Amino acid sequence: MYLFDTDFIISLSKSSKDAKIFAQKVDREHAYCAISVISAYEYLMGIYYLYIDDSDKLREKLRKAEAALKRFDILPCTYEIAKKTAEIDAYLTRQGQTVELADLIIAATAIIHNLTIVTKNVRHFSRIPKVQVITY
Repeated sequence: MYLFDTDFIISLSKSSKDAKIFAQKVDREHAYCAISVISAYEYLMGIYYLYIDDSDKLREKLRKAEAALKRFDILPCTYEIAKKTAEIDAYLTRQGQTVELADLIIAATAIIHNLTIVTKNVRHFSRIPKVQVITY
C-alpha cells in the first residue's frame, strides 16, 4: 500500500525508467496506490507555471495530467491529518529540524492511512518518526 510523492508522479510523466519499472511492479502486485491532495496540487501547479501563457499547450498538459492522476486514489487533508502534521512539525522544530509544510502533510497522510511513501526525496522524509519510506 503506497502513497506516491510528487517526484514520482513527475518522473512517471517524464517516462523515467526507474519510475516505470516501479509502477509495473505495483501493477503486478495489484497494490493500493494513492497520493495526497498536496501532491496533486504540486503536480498541477508545475503545469500551470510552465504553460500559463500558452492556453492550447496548458489545456493539453492538464488533460494528460488529469488522466495520469486518475491512476491514484487522491486522499484529502482531513482534521486527523492536520493534527498529525502539527504534531510532526512541533516534534521536528524542537529537534532543530525543518521540513516543508507540503512534505509534512504528505508524511502525516501516510502515517494516518498506514501507507509507505514512494519517493526519491528520502532525505525530506527520513527525519519524520513513524513514516515508512522507499525509493524507486
